[in-house]
Amino acid sequence: MKDKLKKVVFEFNKLRYPECKAKIISFKNGTVEVEFSGTKASFACCFDENFIDLKYYFLDYLNLNFEIKEILKVAADRFIVKYKLL
Repeated sequence: MKDKLKKVVFEFNKLRYPECKAKIISFKNGTVEVEFSGTKASFACCFDENFIDLKYYFLDYLNLNFEIKEILKVAADRFIVKYKLL
């Protein structure tokens, strides 16, 4: 499953990098942790919409429905988002 999620993230990044880059940190027990970073992470308006967009990528590409459970700002230019499989 983790390989399939990584392929989706690759597709996501093709349209957003370098402004936004997503990276799978872990996948266990139906929870995916994704690190978001990029040139616009610290000051761009609506940067958090990327978190929601990735959720729809998972749905569109894998037919997996996730919800965002937690958003952590771990640095000025880096976020960790936890998605839980429904």
